[in-house]
Amino acid sequence: MKLRLLLPIISILLLSSCYGEIEVVEIEEFSNVEMSFKGMKSDLHVRVYNPHILSINIQSADIALTVGEVDAGDVVLGQPTRLVAGDTSTVILKVATHKGAIGRILKENFARILDGGEVAFTAEGVITGKSLGVKIEVPISHNQVLEL
Repeated sequence: MKLRLLLPIISILLLSSCYGEIEVVEIEEFSNVEMSFKGMKSDLHVRVYNPHILSINIQSADIALTVGEVDAGDVVLGQPTRLVAGDTSTVILKVATHKGAIGRILKENFARILDGGEVAFTAEGVITGKSLGVKIEVPISHNQVLEL
């Protein structure tokens, strides 16, 4: 009898914990940057705090890399990552420009580059995970100036 009463209460507590705010604590600057006329490759480390009582399995990332109006590339999940309950975890993302994007970026920003100006890369989108079958999306937005 007591189990019948406790089961709904426990279920409600577990499910309600899945809807708390997951916080992006820090997005580090692009690291391991490899730049050439063929393109750019880099890593992007995102530190995420999971306040839930359940861990979340990050399974994918849908993040666009842009420079001004130029669709420069994609940012994808480097490896599946587990956001530990009540802790901060690092999600490693892989950045890669599309073929020919560096040429378009140079063309669009030619005058600015000649004047010694810098070019701002923007990564925006979401990383997606699941906990108890519930889909969870964490928005990501990062701007960084790189010298070309």
